Amino acid sequence: MADSSPLSFLADNSVAAAIKDAYTSFSERREALGLSNPGTVDNIGREVQKDVLLSNFMFTGLRADLTKAFGMSPLFRVSHAFSMGGSGNLPPYNFSAMYGSQNVFMQGNLGSDGGLAAVGNYRWTDKFVTKTNAQVMSGAGQALMQIDNDYTGDDFSASIKGFNPSILEGGLTGIFVGSYLQSITPSLALGFEAIWQRQGMSTRPETALSYCAKYKTPEWIASAQLQAQGVLSASYWRKLSERVEAGVDMNLQFAPNAAAAMMGGPSRDGTTSIGAKYDFRASTFRAQVDSAGKVSCLLEKRIAMPIALTFAGEIDQAKQTAKLGLAVSLEIAGEELMEQQEKIEAQGMVTPPF
Repeated sequence: MADSSPLSFLADNSVAAAIKDAYTSFSERREALGLSNPGTVDNIGREVQKDVLLSNFMFTGLRADLTKAFGMSPLFRVSHAFSMGGSGNLPPYNFSAMYGSQNVFMQGNLGSDGGLAAVGNYRWTDKFVTKTNAQVMSGAGQALMQIDNDYTGDDFSASIKGFNPSILEGGLTGIFVGSYLQSITPSLALGFEAIWQRQGMSTRPETALSYCAKYKTPEWIASAQLQAQGVLSASYWRKLSERVEAGVDMNLQFAPNAAAAMMGGPSRDGTTSIGAKYDFRASTFRAQVDSAGKVSCLLEKRIAMPIALTFAGEIDQAKQTAKLGLAVSLEIAGEELMEQQEKIEAQGMVTPPF
């Protein structure tokens, strides 16, 4: 029976049929290339910046973490964190609760200084995930609200983010970021990131556009990102052996400077970090040195199944200072939960949308 919808004429015409055939042909050609998902723009240098280097692992002072797991499927655990003598923003005590299933992930953190952070993610489909993050800083009374929508295609990734979005002032304010990363060949991926921000209705909106590229082989990965503010970031990761990884990360900023302009060019300021990661049977060792004169190392050692020790050290040659950190982690889980974890890993179930 013919479609009797009033809008059927939009699809039942020669132009729509030609567009559909062209799209089908293009999809078949793209699928024949065997392209894989390149990751996201935010994690374009993840192998170096978040896995090898110490940026996300370094700490100072004394820290103790106690975690109690109540379930693995769905995941539910609570943790208590104590810190002393640290130079960061960690409060003396922090309580955290986490819940995760195949489609839902929730986590809340409450510090003894009054700081509150909450994360809530929901997986609509296997490819589309919405992430929310809310933070209330202690003392200053500042708050942050972030909403992310990530779509992971077969050979591309797209994301739209909003930081403190609002329409209460009579118009749209906040920071909005859109990114897209597409695999061009099995090894090369190209993408961009666009930023639109407006602090208030009394100010004009600002825009910025950055470009990125990623080249991946079975043994090494290189990535680069050029931002509109004149910042060039590049990283190189290489797997030296089954247990050893190494990486180089460079950040170069071309900033306008009045004194430099009189000499005929902008000023240049940048740093380069070189790091290595060693995975042993029951421990992980990371070491890093940068062009600013800092030498850092971090050792994570699992003493027994529930107990882990972490030692961190940093020496700043330029400032003639040294920092040390020691952490003890204790994770309590029954034998039944450990068996559930092994079954989940063996079945390859979908992880919560972290």
